[in-house]
Amino acid sequence: MKRNDSATDPIKLFLKWYEEAQTGKGGLFPKNWLISLGTQVVRRLLVAVLPFSNLLRPDIAILSTTTLENRPSARSVLFKGFVHGGFSFYTDYESNKGKELGANPSAVMVFYWHFPPRQVRIDGKVIMLSRKEAEADWRARRRENQAASAAAPQSSVIEGRENLIKKVNQIKRRYKGKPIPCPDSWGGYCLIPDKIEFWEGRFDWIHLRERYVLKNGACLPFSFKPSSTTSGYLQSMSSNSRSFIFNLHTDYHNAVR
Repeated sequence: MKRNDSATDPIKLFLKWYEEAQTGKGGLFPKNWLISLGTQVVRRLLVAVLPFSNLLRPDIAILSTTTLENRPSARSVLFKGFVHGGFSFYTDYESNKGKELGANPSAVMVFYWHFPPRQVRIDGKVIMLSRKEAEADWRARRRENQAASAAAPQSSVIEGRENLIKKVNQIKRRYKGKPIPCPDSWGGYCLIPDKIEFWEGRFDWIHLRERYVLKNGACLPFSFKPSSTTSGYLQSMSSNSRSFIFNLHTDYHNAVR
């Protein structure tokens, strides 16, 4: 069984899959041009009718952290692009995930896309993005989003929805005709990968799974190591002035997802 694409750089492969998740192209679907067209039409209808719908949004990922009690904690976040050699997202530093990442920067981010059926898991540690980047992200957000985010810190306990709506309207009135300032606690994170795993569904249920593991050292050309497990070594990667060496493990699984 051969790969459906020839990308060997895990970041390039992720960006390729991310683009194909937006268009519906790629994968092993027959007549994928028709699926691509249908996906784009449905996505546009959802954006027009249900602007807050999460259906067919490739930028939504599950971010998993660890609580102070050493328990798993997960929620969805919006992927904001590949920067500084990692996967960025923004949040309130005073939120539960902000506090958890402050205590333990290790995290896992998982993307799942239906068309074509693919999953990408990124394991690594986060770094905080600059204040300048946080303010740029804040300015790019809708005013309604800004007002709701500024009204109360994420994960904070509120007296009720009516009270929250009142605070949001107060902020809108206070800053009528002028920008809503970025809260001091608003900021971004960048998840620097030390392991990236790709999963692609197959019609015969013999799914494809590849894992890229970060290795220290100089950049070397890619080569496959002959073995019965069809494993190889990805030994070249360079993105945003960061150089990586990844060890590639390819496993074939007969598993229902």
